[in-house]
Amino acid sequence: MKQIKGWRLFTIIALAVVLLGTFVFIGQAFDKDTNQGIIGYIDIMRVSSEFKPFIDVQTQIDVETQKMQDKFDTESKNMKDEAKQELFVKYQNDLNKRISDLNLDQKMQEAQQSLFNTINKVAQEKGLSCVIDAGVIYYGNPAFDITDAVIEAGAKIK
Repeated sequence: MKQIKGWRLFTIIALAVVLLGTFVFIGQAFDKDTNQGIIGYIDIMRVSSEFKPFIDVQTQIDVETQKMQDKFDTESKNMKDEAKQELFVKYQNDLNKRISDLNLDQKMQEAQQSLFNTINKVAQEKGLSCVIDAGVIYYGNPAFDITDAVIEAGAKIK
């Protein structure tokens, strides 16, 4: 019986700590100057497939991948499985080297930084205190969805 009371007390304390943490997070989201905490959200999955800098880099990666795939398919046509596996590893290494030679890794990092900067810019323009991923919320007022604004701003990036 004492164990059950102990677990209840532990559960109550754990719940209190979680609630306190939630209130602290929400409190930090509030703008100290206006006492308003407007939280926006973004569909990061959609942005990652429609943000122009990502599309540009991904297109280059896809072209190089397709070239290697075509070469592999042609060369491995009559090979046994073991030889195909060895050839696959060779082409995978060649593809990684080609991506490195074209600085596509660096370009992807630059695209990610561009996305981060664009989200910050749009959030500031809309007066948002915080932006979260739409995947972690159950409901969000569409007025606070900045997905389209970020994609549109990304389309203007050269």
